[in-house]
Amino acid sequence: MDEIQKIVFEIADRCQRRKVPVTDMLAAFVAKTIILENPDKFQLDRAMSQDDVEGLVSMAVTRLSKEDDPSLETLRMQVAFDAAYVERQEALEKDKAGTNRAYSLLEQSICATTLASTKDVAGMGQMHRLIIAALLTRTGQNPSNEVFQREVAAALESVLPRANLYPFTALDYADKRDRLVDLHNYVLGIRLFNKALGKGGSGLGDKIRDASEQVLALGTSVMNQLGDAEKIVNDTQAVINFAHKKGEKASTSKTPLQRLHDELAYRRQYIGFLQSFEQEIATSQEQMHNIALDYDAHMEELRELVGRKSAVPKERVYPLFEGLSKLWMEAKDVEMHNGALQAIFDELVTFTIPNYKTMLLDEDVSTAYRDQEGEEAKPGGEAAAAVGEGAVGEGEKRTEITAKSGEDVTKALDPASTTPLHVFKNENPEVIAMPIEFGGFCPTTMTERDGLLLPSDPTNGNILYQGKLYGFVSMDALLAFKEDPGKFLGGVLGEARKKPELINLLHLDRHFPHHVLRKVLAGLTVEGAVGLAKVMDGECQTPTHFVERHIDPKYDWNEWSLRRKAIQLANLHTKRTHATQTQLSQYRRENDAQVYLPKGATTQTAVDRGTRPTMHFQFVKGLRGHPDQEMQVVK
Repeated sequence: MDEIQKIVFEIADRCQRRKVPVTDMLAAFVAKTIILENPDKFQLDRAMSQDDVEGLVSMAVTRLSKEDDPSLETLRMQVAFDAAYVERQEALEKDKAGTNRAYSLLEQSICATTLASTKDVAGMGQMHRLIIAALLTRTGQNPSNEVFQREVAAALESVLPRANLYPFTALDYADKRDRLVDLHNYVLGIRLFNKALGKGGSGLGDKIRDASEQVLALGTSVMNQLGDAEKIVNDTQAVINFAHKKGEKASTSKTPLQRLHDELAYRRQYIGFLQSFEQEIATSQEQMHNIALDYDAHMEELRELVGRKSAVPKERVYPLFEGLSKLWMEAKDVEMHNGALQAIFDELVTFTIPNYKTMLLDEDVSTAYRDQEGEEAKPGGEAAAAVGEGAVGEGEKRTEITAKSGEDVTKALDPASTTPLHVFKNENPEVIAMPIEFGGFCPTTMTERDGLLLPSDPTNGNILYQGKLYGFVSMDALLAFKEDPGKFLGGVLGEARKKPELINLLHLDRHFPHHVLRKVLAGLTVEGAVGLAKVMDGECQTPTHFVERHIDPKYDWNEWSLRRKAIQLANLHTKRTHATQTQLSQYRRENDAQVYLPKGATTQTAVDRGTRPTMHFQFVKGLRGHPDQEMQVVK
């Protein structure tokens, strides 16, 4: 990682010495493209020698120092666009994170605060100020502004009076959080309604109108740029078609055909970025249209409900206030998103006039269009297809190859299928939502004509192959692809290796995962390296003996002790215990516990005086003496 980082910084440093403006991101991407183009020389599975590093840096600096290279300008535009996209996205996330962090701190303080009693005036005042600050922070306004504070306090008094603060603090943590969100919606809705009546709403802009106008203005700018770019693309494509038809050597144009291909790729990339803007703007316009309709409906219903009444039921008015608040916040998010899009668009517009000298001459364009008009004027003639090949009529398309559906389409949708299938989107509902691969450009034309980018014609139908849908500029191109799909798919990848700017233009992310700009930019900053994880030096201190909280009393680390216990357990398997119950003791047994208390040590008699019974003594006679004498008992 350190080696790659040094290579990137060395490339940027040498370019700066030559007074060539190069960012670290562009240097990293160009270095990766050179490695991709020279897999035999630069092998990433082994350590690069000093000669390899020097060669890579020299080749990258040479390429970045070219002054009249459309391919390099395409890479610059791709890097600049994606870098601006990542930068604005991070800025939006950082802004939202800062607001959420400030609100969370106030929320925690509110949820942790408790009142001693209903007479705790100081605590109620503190709680009231915290709630006002939290509501202003969530709205995105300055919580220290006195005008905003007074207005929020007035609206809050009608929703949560100070007298009800004590029951509010008695709620649990989760209920307090939910209640705070409800308070924000109700208070903001009241302020918006008062603003519509001309009685308040300080600092609350008309987000609905502002966001709608912003989206409309951005959409108009994008459409104007798109129209100009499409005219240049059509002119360039007409000249290329004319040169292909007449033959490059027989053509009157002095511009090399490959140079026009590179300029066309630059313009198509510019149009691709503008079309991505167009899609996002269309989504924003539809969203703002729905928000405006709902907002006006809520406001009109509130006017009819409130009118001149001094009191209205909260069950009916609070949901409307909540709806106003949510719609206003959605419009605010759309406005922030469109602001980021505007900044990215401004960065993209700088590439309207490329840094290379265009080789598209006006006389070549006029000649190409005159030839095209002459072809159309021929009796029975028809404008040739974009590749200069004979066009196939609609009837011939449908009679030659019939679109299929049902089981055949289901099989072709399998990524493991090997049979290409000709389908039409308007006749096969299974593929109607599938995107066209390679950005909608014809793979046959790219393979056969040195990476020429021509859009597919939907009237020719599409080829469904291995679960992917491919479009073609003519029926001849479609039939050629159907005969050998692997040849043309490999040809597109080969062109992308020779022209790395096509990787992002054709959306070849899955084929070149290490050359996706978004992945490179996400992991590359001034402190980072090329798409690799960041590292840092750190240290930590641990105690010598950890105190284990979960102690197992049966744990024994001694192996011999464990062996002894195992032998004891094994020995117990041969032992049995038994008990005997006698006939006299069975009735004395208790089921719960068989316990016999000790008897008393004293005896009670019937008389209270002592007695002295007669003592009788007996002696044994004849134990000693002659052995023949007889033993007798003497009393």
